[in-house]
This record gives sequence, C-alpha cells and structure tokens, in this order.
Amino acid sequence: MPLDEAFIDASYVSYTIIKDKRVLRDSYIPDTLPGREHQIFQFSRILSDLLVDQPPSDVAFIGKPGTGKTAVVKHVIKKYRNEYPNLRAKFAYVNCSQATTAYRVLYQLNRSMGVLVPPSGYPFDVLWDKFVDAYTTSNSRLVIVLDEVDLLVKRDGGRLLYALTRLNYDLPEELSISLVVISNTMDFLERLDPRERSSFEPNRLQFPPYNHPQLYQILRQRADLGLKVGTWEDEALQYIASRVAQESGDARRAIDILRMAAELAENERAEKLTKEHAIMAVDTVNEEEVSITVRTLPLHHRLILAAIADVLERPVVRAGTGTIYKAYEQRAHLYGVKPLTMRRVSGILRELESQGLVEIEMQYGGARGNTKVVKKMALPVRQMRNLLAQMGIR
Repeated sequence: MPLDEAFIDASYVSYTIIKDKRVLRDSYIPDTLPGREHQIFQFSRILSDLLVDQPPSDVAFIGKPGTGKTAVVKHVIKKYRNEYPNLRAKFAYVNCSQATTAYRVLYQLNRSMGVLVPPSGYPFDVLWDKFVDAYTTSNSRLVIVLDEVDLLVKRDGGRLLYALTRLNYDLPEELSISLVVISNTMDFLERLDPRERSSFEPNRLQFPPYNHPQLYQILRQRADLGLKVGTWEDEALQYIASRVAQESGDARRAIDILRMAAELAENERAEKLTKEHAIMAVDTVNEEEVSITVRTLPLHHRLILAAIADVLERPVVRAGTGTIYKAYEQRAHLYGVKPLTMRRVSGILRELESQGLVEIEMQYGGARGNTKVVKKMALPVRQMRNLLAQMGIR
C-alpha cells in the first residue's frame, strides 16, 4: 500500500464531530452527576463521620444497572481524597463481577493493603490472617466498597460480609471497617442467612431509574464536554432521553446511544448530529444488545423465538402460549430435536421476557381461559428473523 493511502484523508478529519471520545463512555465520571444530587448528599453525610475520626455506618446502594450507583461512590470518594488528603482513612474498591468469590475479594483487599499474595493456592484462613495483620498495623479507618455485591452473595453467600462486620468487635477503638455495598437487585439482603443479616444492617440508599429530564441533563453534559460546539441538535438529545426513559431509565444506555449517533454522523461526514442519527443509533444499539443476548441462548430458546416470529407475522392469530407451542413443535421436528413440554416452553417464555427479548401480557378469563400472550419482540420481526438466520435458525 502506498504511504499516502495508509493515512486518513484530512478532509474527513475536518468533519469530526467528537471532541473527546473518552467523555462518551459510561466509565467517564464527570465533576457533577445530574440527577443524583440527593444520593451524593446522603453518602457524603454518611462518610462525614471520618472527618471527626469516627467510623461511618455501613450503607447499601440499591438500584437497577445504569442508575448511577458506582458513579456516586467514586465521585464522593474522589472528593474526600482530594479535599482531605490527611484523612486517617483508607478506601478499598472491589468489583465483585470480577472477584466473584470471597477468596478473590480477600485477595484484592490484601493487595489494597500492600500485601502481595498469589491469586490462588493459599488457604482462606491464611489469606484472612494476612489481611487482618496488615490492617491492624495501618493506623487508619477502612471503608470497603463491594460493587455488584449481589453476584458475590449469590455465589458465595454472605460469609465475608459477616466476617468483615464481626471483625470490628476485635479491633481497637481507633480502627474500624465500614462496608459500602452496591447491588443491582432489590432483594440481595434477603438472601443472607439470619446470622449474617443480624450482623450486617446497612443504611439503604435507593437509586431509581433516571427520568426524561435527568437523562437529558446527562446527555447535554456529555455533549457539551465531548462534542464540538455547534455540531449537535438538541432534538437528538431529547429523542434519546425520551426513548431510554420509556424503556429503562439506564444512563449507560443513553450515553452509548449518544456515542453511536455521533459516530454515525461522522461516518456520513455530516456537519451535525441530528435526530435521524439518534433514531439510527437507537436501532443499532438495540440490535447489538439483542444479538449479544440471543447468541448466548440454547437451541430450544432460539427455536421458540423463531416460532414467536412465525406467529406474529400472522396478525389475525393471537400469539398465545398454545399457538406458539404448535409453531415451536414444527420447528423442533424440522431440526431433528425432541420438543420440550408445554410447561417448559411456558417457563422459557418468561425467561425470554426477563431478558428483554419479548413483551408478554396475561389475558384473563373468557372462553379461552387465562394465557400468556406475546405482544411484541425486542426487534421488528424481520430483524429478529435475520438475526436468527445468522445463527442457523431459518
């Protein structure tokens, strides 16, 4: 390839809309967090005990994904570190989606205390003793953040939460361990056994889904920081905020759509990011998310999705469980597999609903009795068919 062909055309660069792509990622945490002022105030007030050398209360951040829980924790802790550099406190952050067992969390806590241990091979008790020895000589209060703690509790129970909270009884007065746990599920505390729950009773800080005005503020902030002046239309931001508020209230999703819309506009060499780019971005992100989910499904789940598409293409036919089952049976025989029972297929429909792939409503009474009815799929039927075809389901 000639050297000049290996470089991007300068005329393309001149159309660039994005000023700072880093800002268009959900991992970027800005100096202010629109829509989460109350939660920031509450968490800051809980940590304020550190300013008078007292142990903060344990706290649980509870809310669906994309509601700002991790951002608030990191924002407030960064503020404390910057504004109070001589604070007699340490902060340790562990993401339990990566450290999914008590052993791996304890490994990360040891590293945060400067103790280098192998990631495997030590007995749990030895790892625990090393952590306790390191902390008791640190001369500081310790705030431990366990992000996505519901994954840890689901896999390993609450034994580590219990051990960390009970350790406070053996520490001298000038030392303390406070837990900040972040959960995507509302019921993770109920999964703890009675002994663990009696030991760990955190304050609860709720994070509701973002509404339209809050999502718009978030997107406007990202556009101001991440896009060049005059290269985006306000209508595009309003459209994204409205769609995401109706579907989920997930700020991560809204930010992803804004980034995708900006990239689509750049690829077209457009002068501005418009509502049309936002509409295309919503469809693109939707298809990408659905594709990732569908690719993880077992064969029978995919066959049931294809059967739903078959039925929905016949508008005069109600997409009830019985009708879907008949279409699924035909497809199962076609692919040479034994059909699942009607009861199992009914359960799979609920699974598909919980994954956001279909929308179901319950219709009660009448001559046909009670039945689940699929109202629509996550993608238009033709798009879903094309997606399934790519996976060999035609």
